[in-house]
Amino acid sequence: LTLQQRTTFYLELLYLDTALLLRRIVAMSVDPNHFLATSNGGKPPLLKLQNISARPELNGQLGQAVSFAAGRYVVAVLTAEIAATMAGGNNAAEPSYLKLKPESLVEATNFEQLKFGAAVAFHHARLYINSAALQERGSYIMSLLPPPLQAKLTPEKAILGAVIVVLLNIMLAFKFLSGWIGFTKIFVFLSLIVLVSTITSPDWMEGVKAGKSLRLIAKSAAINAPIRFKQILIQLTGYRNISDRMALGLMLVMLLWSGKILLTPSARAAQLQPPTPNGGIQPRVPRIPQYDLETIYKMGWDDAKHGNDFGTSLPEDMEAINKPSGYDESFDWAYNPPPPLPKQKSSSFGMSTMLSIFTLYRFGKDLVITPDGQLILDPAYVMMRLRSIEPWRLGLMGMSLYRVVSAFIR
Repeated sequence: LTLQQRTTFYLELLYLDTALLLRRIVAMSVDPNHFLATSNGGKPPLLKLQNISARPELNGQLGQAVSFAAGRYVVAVLTAEIAATMAGGNNAAEPSYLKLKPESLVEATNFEQLKFGAAVAFHHARLYINSAALQERGSYIMSLLPPPLQAKLTPEKAILGAVIVVLLNIMLAFKFLSGWIGFTKIFVFLSLIVLVSTITSPDWMEGVKAGKSLRLIAKSAAINAPIRFKQILIQLTGYRNISDRMALGLMLVMLLWSGKILLTPSARAAQLQPPTPNGGIQPRVPRIPQYDLETIYKMGWDDAKHGNDFGTSLPEDMEAINKPSGYDESFDWAYNPPPPLPKQKSSSFGMSTMLSIFTLYRFGKDLVITPDGQLILDPAYVMMRLRSIEPWRLGLMGMSLYRVVSAFIR
């Protein structure tokens, strides 16, 4: 290349770099923390408010950034009720808007997003119950029933009956599986599904949006699993001095423990296939015929009917066959009954007690620690936090406290 061509080439590169730099500067001035919808593919992230000293009651609430101007974000503060109402297309409930500095906002964690999504789904279901669509569903269910039942039902009662039928089927299936597999296995299996879904859901959502293959999505989810598990531990316990290796070790221990519980044969399976002393399966032994009272009476009746001697039809070994194994004729069961088996003492600190202790720990932590990690033992602040807690959480705290106290009293 000649000197002029090289000079032109370098000037074009310089022009491109300058244009990209200016574009980034403009983008940073419009959305420095990438909280707006334009920086996230049209879907603004869920943000958590923090470090607001003027109105500390706003700390911990959630919202979404609408715009950015003069160094502050305009944030729509959302609750589950408002989000459910807006998702249903009803604009009657408007969120409150605040102008906040970027350092007062942080993106909500995966656990907080799942918790908020569950609350929105619950309130959306309540709105759906009172909607006209429910009436249509109820009318459709009524049309499937016989005419005599249709005259006695309303759409609401038809929906309620369908829900009761579904719940009864779920309860019967759960009872069957609990008796066959075991309640502990079902609980561990469902907990494992929730944990894996919580850890891998961000990678799956990002991979689907980017159009990645299933292999790449699974690979990225496996690589990021320890980091996301560490974030969940920090969110649940509030303890931040957790290294990546410690999180990986805890995750492997939890997976191995869950696998041990799921793969251990249940007591019912052990009863169905009792092991022999050499470790094999006990072979089936043909059952010796037993003679009940009705059979013996019929034999005596037939002998009397045909004029045979008493006991002609009775087998000679009937007493030996009907006699229980290990029967001692000299032992008087009426006056010397066997002593009852001693009751096995179960440990008071089971899984439910440990979960109750952890629930009380989380409840106490939320009362005295601010969202930004500061410890406040002021009674006024504790009472303010106590009044702001949902009633269902207070009920859960009471049940957990009763469980722990009863475990100590035993």
